[in-house]
Amino acid sequence: MSLLRRLSTSLGRWPVALVVVLLLAGVVLLPGLGESGLWEPHERSLADRAAPPAAVATVQVTPAAPAAADACVRAAPPAAVARSLQARAIKLGRDTFGDADRGRRLPFALMGLLTVLATAGVARRLAGGRAGVLTCLVLLSMPLLVLQARMLTSEIGTACGGALIVYALVALAHPAARTRGLALAGLDLVVSIAALTLGLVLGFAGGGALLGLVVPLGAFAAVGLGSLREVGPDAPRRRLLVITVTGLAGLAAFGLLALLAHQLYRLTPPVPGMMPPAREVAGHAIVTEGCWSWALGGLWRPDEDLRMVFDSTFEQIGYGTFPWGVLAPIAVAGLLRAAEAPRRIAGAIALAWGAGAWIASEVFQRKVGFTLYAGFPALALAVGVYLDGLLARRARGTDEDLPGGLRLIGLFVLLAVINLGKDMHSFADRVTSLLIGTEQLPYPKAATLLGLPTKAWILVIGGLIALGFALATALPAARPGARPWLRQLGLTALVSSLALTVGMGAFWAFVWQPRIAAHVSTKALFDTYRSLRAAGDALVLMGDLGQAPRAYAPDATPELVATRDLVVKALQRPGRVFAIAPQTELCTLHREIGGKPYYVIDDRNVRHLLLSNSKAGTTDKNPLATAIVHEEPQAIAHRPAAPVIFDRKIQLLGWDIPARMKRGARYQVTMYYKILQPVGGAWKSLMHFDGGLRFNGDHDPIAGRCPTSSWQPGDYIIDRHTLRAGGGTHPGGPYDVWIGFFTGSAPNWKNMPVSEAPPPQRDTADRVKITSVVVE
Repeated sequence: MSLLRRLSTSLGRWPVALVVVLLLAGVVLLPGLGESGLWEPHERSLADRAAPPAAVATVQVTPAAPAAADACVRAAPPAAVARSLQARAIKLGRDTFGDADRGRRLPFALMGLLTVLATAGVARRLAGGRAGVLTCLVLLSMPLLVLQARMLTSEIGTACGGALIVYALVALAHPAARTRGLALAGLDLVVSIAALTLGLVLGFAGGGALLGLVVPLGAFAAVGLGSLREVGPDAPRRRLLVITVTGLAGLAAFGLLALLAHQLYRLTPPVPGMMPPAREVAGHAIVTEGCWSWALGGLWRPDEDLRMVFDSTFEQIGYGTFPWGVLAPIAVAGLLRAAEAPRRIAGAIALAWGAGAWIASEVFQRKVGFTLYAGFPALALAVGVYLDGLLARRARGTDEDLPGGLRLIGLFVLLAVINLGKDMHSFADRVTSLLIGTEQLPYPKAATLLGLPTKAWILVIGGLIALGFALATALPAARPGARPWLRQLGLTALVSSLALTVGMGAFWAFVWQPRIAAHVSTKALFDTYRSLRAAGDALVLMGDLGQAPRAYAPDATPELVATRDLVVKALQRPGRVFAIAPQTELCTLHREIGGKPYYVIDDRNVRHLLLSNSKAGTTDKNPLATAIVHEEPQAIAHRPAAPVIFDRKIQLLGWDIPARMKRGARYQVTMYYKILQPVGGAWKSLMHFDGGLRFNGDHDPIAGRCPTSSWQPGDYIIDRHTLRAGGGTHPGGPYDVWIGFFTGSAPNWKNMPVSEAPPPQRDTADRVKITSVVVE
């Protein structure tokens, strides 16, 4: 443990802490920016609109929106600055750092780096270098920081600007107490002023006056005067400095609010029946007309968007600050009651900053449009300084915590993280859609890591972090009669939790983002194409891929086709042909190509497939090659003794079902059908195992790849499905297997009529009994 103590002491020195913060942030945010493709459609469309590949980029002059007779502009003018940082950063990255994904993303990564440095700098100023490092760790574990720093669907400029402003104001109002040389003090002043200037620019360009400037300026102003009592009456110069900086911040925030009020509202004589109903002041109605505000960076709606309620932002905060965000309210409460004055100031700043960002985000989303919560650095500040206090108390050998010595904090955090992690696992679509607003980007189920779904690792890593923290709070530093190894275990658990926090940041950067991109970006398809093609091979594209072909296969000359039959004809050429087509076309392509050879050589993308008429150098990944065939399968284990036909459309050819099953185990069952007439509709496969207690294997036929509406005469369906043979409450013994097809859901389900089957094998619910199994 002496090594840990030496490391902790070293981190207390600000040069060492600065280097560590730079290294940690750089390692998480900068590597591999161009390796994963742009997520589609949102990231891709942003890049194509703001900065398409240089080969196709043209200068587009957007005409100014015509003003109404009352000079009201109802569209963003082309020269708008507020909330234009996203597009400007993408274009700057392409023109400065290279015409590739890495170049477009690098400006956002650099802003993420500045966000970490500034937030850690606030913690270092108020609680020491170690607190700065811990704040850095916590911030790097948050998806709102890591994903925004590595993706184009980002508003990181708003958070970066706020963090720089808060750092600069803290540095100007609360300079280091120890004596410094003139050169170092001068450098510190220059850095603070530069941070303030850059923060104001980024904050305004990123979030506009309300989100980017009023929040950090107002937060510091709200805390600054209250911090005078922490300075004490015996330091008149510092008191004057605090009053001056706080006063200027307060005046700036108040002035910006007044400017916004002037631009967004006007007083007018009330008119009966005025819509929407207006509030009145001194006999005048306060109305807004939805005009463009250059300070706000948006259109202020006359009506509120009632779909946006307070819990929409809470979900964004919960998911976006996982896992440490759940500790933030407790951390703020603990800091506000801390014995050291600087820690109380840190808690007050975190509270005002985080709460102000939440209020501003709620107002903005109801009156303007979607925005990303920019107060997450404040939560990281609170948690980082609080954890530093916990380490300091352990080093002193004391057990002080929140009032009353609440040992349930760790348990609360553990349960909260597990609950939130389960939500993120169950509703993974909301995590993939974290940066894109109310739209949903479906989580690709094929994304895995070490045999587990990628989404499961959110819960695994977050749970381990929370478990380490829970053990650290449950095992006190100094309990009468406590054994030394227990104290060491508590410290080791906390250190392990912090180490895993670094792993959480690495997970978002190097696992989550690229593994999701492999399934939602066409870069993977073009990479496969480029690795397999030879001179003279053709590339055919169907569907809207934006500028992805020029970005990921710039040396190719693709053929663009608009209809499916042209893809079929291309795949029947004598030479090798590659084709990218929508996933939704596969069923029809499979039927129209018939028995002629074609292959799916890359099926990772959830929206498109890479097809070819040759599988040289790869394998066929066509899910329909063994699911829909055009000749009757021969290796059918069991066949019905008499014809079984559903609605004169689907004939049962046979099945392969184990005769004996172990309770709770999983088994693959296979059903074979011949299609006699077009089926139509969206039918599901019914499979009931009736015995002591029913269990079922109802499912979408052939894993939902082709709905029954696409089944045509001459098709032979081989439906493989994995089911679980009951559970702990199911008794052993024989079970009858009943099959059929159904649509709808209880109580409004409907079974497909049985048109032919031996009477003893059918029932009144249009089910057919085909066999029996024994569950052991």
